[in-house]
This record gives sequence, structure tokens and C-alpha cells, in this order.
Amino acid sequence: MGTWPQTSAMFALAKFLGMLAMPTGLLWLGLLGATAWAWRRQRGLGRFLAALTVLFTLAGNLQLGHALMGRLERQVPPFPDRDAPLEALFVLGGGTELDTAGAPLLGPSGDRVARAAQLWHSGRVRRLVASGAGSGGAHPRNLGAETRALWLGLGVPATAISMIEEPCLNTRQEIRAYGRLRRKEGWQRVGLLSSAWHLPRALALAQREGLAMVPVPADQQGRIPPWQLWHLVPQEEGFRQTQFACWEWLGRALGR
Repeated sequence: MGTWPQTSAMFALAKFLGMLAMPTGLLWLGLLGATAWAWRRQRGLGRFLAALTVLFTLAGNLQLGHALMGRLERQVPPFPDRDAPLEALFVLGGGTELDTAGAPLLGPSGDRVARAAQLWHSGRVRRLVASGAGSGGAHPRNLGAETRALWLGLGVPATAISMIEEPCLNTRQEIRAYGRLRRKEGWQRVGLLSSAWHLPRALALAQREGLAMVPVPADQQGRIPPWQLWHLVPQEEGFRQTQFACWEWLGRALGR
């Protein structure tokens, strides 16, 4: 038992050194070295590099990235457990990717797709609605069709799935398409499912379109992990979380 703290410390040190050997770690070390060199020779350049190093460190910090995502996620209440089932659940695209053979699979935000299927199986949703399109490349992607294929594989029958046929390249277009479908079908109580950090902006767009939707959060990423030595090094997950959060705030500020 006495060797456990020593083993844990060795593991933390090894992971810290490994993170330093990664591209972002090497760039961070380079910025620290350049700042120290410039500070002795040209104070103005040293201050600039110091500020750049601080920004790079914060942008890639794991704790800060999760905290920013959590700030967005706390704006959305949890989906109520005991309310009547939703007539329809609109699921924003973006939870799928394609494998090398072109078949759909769950992407980094794939909890959107799985959560929707889970809610249908539990009887809390009567119909699932898929949407979204991907631009770029020789063959534009139909994100709605990818989501539908995954739902079928998860045991949701085709009779319980609707799909927005028109290509929607962004959330605003999806929201408008949802509004048209809702009016056509006469649905009264509908939900909007997306990543929890994306829902505040999506709900704001729905409000601008006069759509009242029950928020259904998925893909929560705001839980701050316990601090570890290697978290000192800027890393990919920290940059990813920070960029997602900043993207949401920018989109909200621009009304998009």
C-alpha cells in the first residue's frame, strides 16, 4: 500500500513528460523559451511573447475549456422525467461521421443520436425528426439520412422517424425547417435535442422564429476533471472545448 503514492506520482510525471513531447507541448515549450530569450534582449518583444504564451496556455487548458462549456450548459434545464411524452423530438445534425467505406457512425457529438433513440425506447418521445446537411467535398453529406440510418440500427422503427428533406447547412436553417414541419403536422408539444453547450444558441434562434420547444440536452462536457500535473500543458481537448464555447458565444452575438 505504501508504494501507491509513489506509483501515482511516477505515472503523473510520465504523462506530463509525454504531453510535453506532443506537438502542442513542444510549441508551448518553444513559446516559453522564446519569451525568456526575448525578455532579456528586447523587453517589448518579450512582453508580446509573454502575452501570446499566456493566451496559448489558457486556450489549451483542460479545466478552463470544461468550465466554459459548463457555463453554457448551465443555461439549459434538464429534460423533465415525468412530463407527458413529446409528440416529436427535433434532433439537430452533427452527431454523425462516416467510416472509410462511407457508412455512418457516431461522431464526437454522437450522444445526440443515442440519447434520442434512448428517449424513444423509454416512451418519452413519440416521433424522432432528423435533419442537417454537410457542405464541401465531391459528395455533400446528408446528416439527416445518416442519423436515420443509425436510429434504425438502434431499433427505432422507420414509422417513428421523420426526416427534413431540404438541405440545412446550419442551425438557423434547421430551426426554420422544424417550424414548417411542425405547422404542417400540427404538433403542439415538441422538443429540441442537441449538445447541451449548443442548445442555448439553438433555443434563442427558435425563440426568434416564434417556436416554443422543450430543451433536451445531450453530450454534456462541462464537468471539470480533477486537476492533474499534465493539465499544465496545453492540449487538444482544452483547445477543442474553448473553441466550441467561443464559437457559440460568437454565433449568439451575431444572431446566428
